[in-house]
Amino acid sequence: MKIGVISDTHSNYHGLKACVDHGIKEGADRFLFLGDYVSDCGYPQKTMNLLYELKDSYECSFIKGNREEYMLDYKDQGLNHWIIPSSATGSLLYTFENLTERDFDFFRSLPISGRMSISGYPDVLYCHGSMEHTKGVLRLGSQKVTDTLKSMDAGVILCGHSHIQGTQEYQGKKLMNVGSAGVPYFYEGNAQYGILHGEKGTWEEELLQIDYDKALAVFDLHDSGLYEKSNIWAKLVENCLLTGIDRSKECLDLALKLYQDLEGKTEWSTIPECYWQEAANVLGLLG
Repeated sequence: MKIGVISDTHSNYHGLKACVDHGIKEGADRFLFLGDYVSDCGYPQKTMNLLYELKDSYECSFIKGNREEYMLDYKDQGLNHWIIPSSATGSLLYTFENLTERDFDFFRSLPISGRMSISGYPDVLYCHGSMEHTKGVLRLGSQKVTDTLKSMDAGVILCGHSHIQGTQEYQGKKLMNVGSAGVPYFYEGNAQYGILHGEKGTWEEELLQIDYDKALAVFDLHDSGLYEKSNIWAKLVENCLLTGIDRSKECLDLALKLYQDLEGKTEWSTIPECYWQEAANVLGLLG
């Protein structure tokens, strides 16, 4: 038995397809999708259509990530000050405007975590960030992961969110973070996913990095108009797609500090472009 586990696609159809195609070639019996299907890359509908096709053709389980929650919160409340163009929110609003009612209904139907029970095997828990919150973080090597493994009544827990692949084990129980299929960190930007191998009543994890034509994802970023609509954020995404080096948190943190120091404000979604530009210049991201 082989189960393909994919997380954090972030509208990168090409990275997602590379992982799915590899999983099918490897003989995956089913797929688990761990959320953050959209935002950051261009043409989110291409990603959603591929997910719907897979849902119709294979045994699949889906949960939502924090990006799906962002989309639903904006649709229901519209309180996030999203505008275009904007380094802070342009990508989010672009994504929202390119989703359909089918997509929103699909997101709304998804739980934030799940349990897979297969006869003869230990149960498998799966989540985006943590079992309790989509924005929770099960950071590899942390006491939180040890405590989670110690207390859980399952053999394996699968997660994403951090975009950092890896495993951790405690007393025979395992956590596997499958990384990101869409905006991967490290491994030269190669798309990441995992396969859970079931054999003789036990689970063995395999973490994979799949090379694909990253120029296609970059082309979509520009061709869709998203590059102009999300300003500095698009440059950060492009750099990560091509290199696997993420500077987004560093840039956001500095822009937010400038905003707080100079204007006394702390809301990330309203950071003016001048602070994004200054942060990017200080970090050498515009040269």
